[in-house]
Amino acid sequence: MTQSTTTTSSPSRRNVQELVDDVRGRIIRGELEPSQRLWEERLAAELGVSRIPMREALRALAAEGFVRSERYGGTYVATMDAEAAHDLLDVRAVLEPLAAAQAAMRCSPEHLETFRRLLDEGARAARERRYEDTRSMKGRFYEHLTVASQNSTLIALMHVVRYKIEWATSIELVSSTPREMRSLRAKVMREIVDAIADRDPVRAATAAADNIDAIYASMGWRRAVHARFEAASTSE
Repeated sequence: MTQSTTTTSSPSRRNVQELVDDVRGRIIRGELEPSQRLWEERLAAELGVSRIPMREALRALAAEGFVRSERYGGTYVATMDAEAAHDLLDVRAVLEPLAAAQAAMRCSPEHLETFRRLLDEGARAARERRYEDTRSMKGRFYEHLTVASQNSTLIALMHVVRYKIEWATSIELVSSTPREMRSLRAKVMREIVDAIADRDPVRAATAAADNIDAIYASMGWRRAVHARFEAASTSE
C-alpha cells in the first residue's frame, strides 16, 4: 500500500466522516491506485483507528462509488475510466445549468463573495502552476454553484459529484491543457458568476451549459441528451 503522511489526530477524535475524507482524498490524488485492494485492518492501523469505524468508512465510500466491495473477495479502489468520466459529465450537464439558474435567483452576497474568491484562487494557482490546487478549486466552484442555489437536493447530489470531478480530472490533463483553452474556460466561469450577480437565470444556465460543452469538445465526446435553456415568456 502506498505510504502517506502520518496523521496527528488521536484515534478518539477521528470520526467516520474524517476517515471517508482521508481515504477519498488518497484515491483522488492517486496515492491509492485503481483496483488496489484495501485491507481494512492495515488501513485502520495506519490511520490509528479500530476496524469498526474503518469498515463503516469503506461502506460509505462504496456507496459514493470510490471503492467496490466483492462478496468474500475484499474491497478495492474503483476505477474512473473513460466511460465513467463520460457518464459523470452527462450528469453535470443536467445539474450545473439548473444550479446556476437557481443560484441567480437565490444567492446571497456572501455566496457571490465566495464565487469571486474561488475564481481568484484558481487563477493564481494556474499562474503558479499549482495544478493540484487548480483541480481542487474547480471542484469547489461547481459544488458552490449548488450551495448558492439553496436547493438542498442539488447540494446533496453535488457533494459527491464534486469529488468525482476532481477524481476524473488528472493532474496530467490539467497541466497539458493549452493556455487558450484554460483562458476560455476561465472566461466562461467568470461569465457564470457575472450572470448570477446580475440575477439573470437564463444567462447563468446558458453559461454553465457552455462550460460543459467546452469540456465535451475538449474530450471529443457528445452529450447523452442535448438540452439548452431558453428564456421563459414574461407575458401573463
